[in-house]
Amino acid sequence: MLSYSYSWCSEWSRRCSESSPQRKKRSRQLIGLRYRNMVPTADLSHLPASFQAAADDCCRDFIAADRGSVRQHNDISFDSRAEFFADWCTNMGIREHNLRELDDEGFIFFLGVYVKAVKSGDNHWKRPNLAADTVRNYLTSAHRYLEFILDRRIDIMDSHHGGKRPRLHPFLGQQIADRRRWYKPSERYEPFTLDMFEALAKWLEKAPDAQMCFLGKVHCVFDWCRLGIFTGFRIGEYGQSTLKKGELFARIPFDDDVPEAYRGMPLAMMASDFLFYDKDFILVPHQDLPLRHSLGEVLWLEIRWRYDKSAHNFVKKRFRLTGHPIFCPVDAGVSIIRRTTLLGVPENYPIGVWSSDGSSYNFLHAKVVTEVMRGAVDMAYPDPKHYMRKHRNRIVPHSNRVTAAVCLQKGGASNDDIAFKLRWHLTSVPTYLRDCFQVIGGTLEKAIAGAMTLTFSSS
Repeated sequence: MLSYSYSWCSEWSRRCSESSPQRKKRSRQLIGLRYRNMVPTADLSHLPASFQAAADDCCRDFIAADRGSVRQHNDISFDSRAEFFADWCTNMGIREHNLRELDDEGFIFFLGVYVKAVKSGDNHWKRPNLAADTVRNYLTSAHRYLEFILDRRIDIMDSHHGGKRPRLHPFLGQQIADRRRWYKPSERYEPFTLDMFEALAKWLEKAPDAQMCFLGKVHCVFDWCRLGIFTGFRIGEYGQSTLKKGELFARIPFDDDVPEAYRGMPLAMMASDFLFYDKDFILVPHQDLPLRHSLGEVLWLEIRWRYDKSAHNFVKKRFRLTGHPIFCPVDAGVSIIRRTTLLGVPENYPIGVWSSDGSSYNFLHAKVVTEVMRGAVDMAYPDPKHYMRKHRNRIVPHSNRVTAAVCLQKGGASNDDIAFKLRWHLTSVPTYLRDCFQVIGGTLEKAIAGAMTLTFSSS
């Protein structure tokens, strides 16, 4: 029933004799460990059979619920670390009776030994330099695994700590703190620069086939990145990153918690998320955009974020025409919709698309954005000793968010303003602004800072 107790004896007997296919089967049994630990252990055998069946269905659905691709990726990592810990126990010769005899203090010592092993290189990557947060994730998975298989709560927190927030026992916490104190952090993302955008614009102007160039990946990336420095797009909001096998693009889960009308829709922007208005705020249909925009009659672009990583869903922001040949959100938006229309992309598909042959289309992926924008670095800065060439590996899709933040900061915006306009958490702002290239270009800085003062939000 709902008492999800685990037989360590049967687990151990399988572990000692299983072949590779059997180990894969055992891995599948650990799927959803994070959520299995959340299910309360209770004896419901005295309740009616109909309720017991409903309770079993409830638990299975809770464990197996589709919570989106990002959460799924995190859950797979969580389960994988739990599986790694199980194998570590096997290699250490740990038996069921050894664990049953341990009290909480004993488990703290046991997990402390495991943390030391992980820090020393006994981990998935055989690396002795894992970040402190990664080491803590290994500890968390191991702790949850032990609680699950032994069907008991194991307290590894500091009982002498008087603060409001509990913290790990010093034997565990100090080991992680030591790694954090001496760990070399990863390099910060660099922003896009005016020179990079101008280099791309010149390359596009010289293309021999204007139509094919417009439909191609370079122009597609150019449009989304010049729009992204106004919107602060994450790659998942206009492109694809990690996909499930066989998926064309990331979708909103088919889950009861999602409104039925939005189940299965792409997470990335669709054509219906881009609305254009004239000076009187009269809607301009997408099919009229090329002509009306050429006449200067399209003044506003309204973008809707249905679901993203921020705290609010269905946020809308309006961006005004700037008239700049490169840094104009309305012009970039019109270009994106025009490309989508020419390629015949279905209305319920993402609009981050490009084509190599003029007929079929490809969805924009993070690696393509990285490839194009690092190529822009090479074109803009031919001297290999230039700062941006030496740090070109820091140019990533997320760089447009860094660009917007730097421009806003130089325009006098506070961290609160930056966080609000870019849909960030306040604590993220200093992280992205620290140690990055600040010489973006006065024209770009003025365009972004000026446009942001004309940005309107609603939800």
